[in-house]
Amino acid sequence: MQWSEGGRAESHSTVKVCSICLLKFMIFIIFVLISALSFFYFVAMQIASPGTFLGTFFSFSVVWLLCAVFFAVLAVLQKKKLLRTIFFKIKRSIKIFLGIFVFLCAVICGVNLFFICNPRLSDGKEKVQYVILLGGGITKDAELTLSVQNRVRVAGEYLKTQPQAISVVTGGKGRFAPCPESDVLKPALESYGIEGKRVLAENMAKDTIENFLFSVKILSEHENKTVQEILNAPVAVVTSDFHLARAERLAKRIGFTDVYGVASKTPALFVLNSYSREICSYIKLNLRILFTGKPSLLK
Repeated sequence: MQWSEGGRAESHSTVKVCSICLLKFMIFIIFVLISALSFFYFVAMQIASPGTFLGTFFSFSVVWLLCAVFFAVLAVLQKKKLLRTIFFKIKRSIKIFLGIFVFLCAVICGVNLFFICNPRLSDGKEKVQYVILLGGGITKDAELTLSVQNRVRVAGEYLKTQPQAISVVTGGKGRFAPCPESDVLKPALESYGIEGKRVLAENMAKDTIENFLFSVKILSEHENKTVQEILNAPVAVVTSDFHLARAERLAKRIGFTDVYGVASKTPALFVLNSYSREICSYIKLNLRILFTGKPSLLK
């Protein structure tokens, strides 16, 4: 009987050791998989939308490369049995603080993602006077990215249903771009059968706020109307689905009173990167409004 009890205890001990070893191995594999997936995701985006070397490393997509490196380091530490040692050396108060911080970040990101995914969409029944097509970047060869190509196509289709509307394609010259984006957007939009006289080009904007500010100025001059008259007119904003909620919010902050959103789909490969970046941008906008009150109404 004693031998049986001892054998049973030894068996339980062996099973426990094997379970711990299996858990450690699974953690190692998870780190390796996340690292590999992050790296290949980064590479895939660069192949699908090539840019300059510096442009790549100043873009949000480099986050996935950093993520790959981070989890690769964790995998090495786990393999060398150092991760557990490092973890237990961290003070309990710091662990609690980091846990709360991560939880709050997750909640904040979730709330912002909810607003990002719920813009005011056009139902196609409205009649707008102006259509603002927002740029989203061009390649080193002065070609539109896949995401922006979708924006142009959707804008062309929408403008055909709004024959009375004037369009503004907006986008200046990026840090590593060969020319202003509007120089590429205008002929691209015209290729969908939109008359050139209906398409105005704004080539100075560096961000979404300036897209609207400069578009208002151009429309005011072209229509020989006051800024307030332009802001009071019904306007449609065409941009990618992930970007639309923030674009609408900025348009209203600047003073547009009747804004309709027209969304184009984001290519599947770029969905994760685009929405992750947009969460950061939306949080940044909220903080800017909270602490500075800007952007504010045009006067």
